[in-house]
Parts: sequence; C-alpha cells; structure tokens
Amino acid sequence: MGWRTVIVNTHSKLSYKNNHLVFKSSRANENIHLSEIDVLLLETTDITITTMLMKRLVDENILVIFCDDKRLPSSMVHAYYGRHDSSLQLNKQLDWNEESKSTIWTHIISQKILNQAQFLDYMTFTEKSNSLIQLHSTLKPFDPSNREGHSARIYFNTLFGNDFSRQLDNDINAGLDYGYTLLMSMFAREIVRSGCMTQFGLKRSNQFNDFNLASDFMEPFRILVDQIVYRSKNKPFYGIKRDLLDIFTTSYGYNNKNMFLTNIVSDYTRKLIKVMNGESEKVPEFRI
Repeated sequence: MGWRTVIVNTHSKLSYKNNHLVFKSSRANENIHLSEIDVLLLETTDITITTMLMKRLVDENILVIFCDDKRLPSSMVHAYYGRHDSSLQLNKQLDWNEESKSTIWTHIISQKILNQAQFLDYMTFTEKSNSLIQLHSTLKPFDPSNREGHSARIYFNTLFGNDFSRQLDNDINAGLDYGYTLLMSMFAREIVRSGCMTQFGLKRSNQFNDFNLASDFMEPFRILVDQIVYRSKNKPFYGIKRDLLDIFTTSYGYNNKNMFLTNIVSDYTRKLIKVMNGESEKVPEFRI
C-alpha cells in the first residue's frame, strides 16, 4: 500500500507509463510511481484520464475518488472482487447472524459515543460529556431507545450551537459531509479488499445506500472529521475542505502505535470481518 494522497484540481491529463501515473498540464509534467500512491482525489471535472491508467489503479488497489462540478466527492472506483476467494467470503457474509451483527454493531456505536464524550471533555464541555457517558451506560443491543441519536444531538449542539442541525445547508455541514465521504470511501475499499459486499450492513439496510457496511464500520472514526471541522468552523467551506485532507497525512494512535489512517482502517476492517466470520472474538477498538 502506498502512502501518498495525490490531489488533482487543475485542467490536466492523467495517463499511464511504465508503472507510473503521468500528470500533464499546461504548466507542469510529473511522473509518480503507482507504488507510492494510496489515494487519488480528482477534485475537478476538467481532467482527462486514460482507461489504461484506470485499469492499473484498480490493479494496485489505489482508492480513486471523483468529485462533481461543485468539487464535492461524488463517486469512487474499486474492483468488483477484492481477492481471489471472494465467493467464499461472500457466503460467509451472507451467513452472518443477527445476534452477531447486533453485538458487533453495538460495540462500534459504543466506541463512537465514548469518542464524542472524550472530545467534549477535552474541549472542557464537562457537563455535556457526562450526559453522553450516562446515555452510553444505557446503550442496549441495536440501540432500540436511540441512545446514539440523543448523544449526537447533544454533541453537535454543544460544538456548533443550539440552533445547529445536520439538516442545515451551511459550510459546517458541507465540511462534515465531505469528511465523512472520504472516510466512507476508505472503508468501502477495505471491505471490498476483504471480499465482502458494501451493500449489506450490520444494522443499516437502506436500499438506496450502496455502502451500508462501510457506514456502519466507520462510526468511531467520524470523530476525526468532527475535530477538524470544529477547529475550522469559522472558515469558509473551501478552507474546511483543505484542512480535512490532513486526515490522510496525520498519524493517529491505534493499538499502542502511531499509524496513518489508511493503515488503521485496513487493520480495523479486517479484524471486524474476522469477528463476524467467527474467526476471532476480540472486537477492534479505535479511541481518541
């Protein structure tokens, strides 16, 4: 796996030559070896890209994210099959039972709420942090009383004001959506790489969401986006978006190590799938 996040945001042509991505624009030419690239983010629609390069990017499991004419992530490219025994893993996924799904999903949401509480405490919102801890203490399998939703309302209103809603059309929500889409793309890649389908979630079952499983798996990691957006909340969306790209270059604590996020996502996803397959009992944790 590479380590570079390559962002293309100008009129240009991308092609392939000798295992390199070849970038050409009116002002610059650059060759980047594919082994160095982890994520390719195409921020403008004014880019020409060859099919041979696309084929090689898929071969190398490089995450390719396309943006629309508003420069917002709109789609991604990944292989149909992430490994040679995908059919075997798909059968295992279809056999995941509801009890296991409930147990693992609740573990994941527990991590999310605790991360939110810890961030509020760090920002000296101690009373609100304690409210989230109390809600967490009554969390039950599959969260029938919607502790997650109540926690989210307290959390976002504390960070962004009592009038804030995730349904509002503003720069903060645009930043949150942009960051969450980047996260979801990373998880979707690793899920496919593990031989699973992204459509079948643990709790999510939205027929219009092709990434239900990625959306479930990524929940504890939303905090990384929230922290950046909170620090940049007074900036326009363009500034928030620039800051959000730091998630690709910042190292985070995980399993007593400092690791880049793409490596953490890979390990976390692989371990969750092993637990769901009954091949491991320990649910991985991501805590800030």
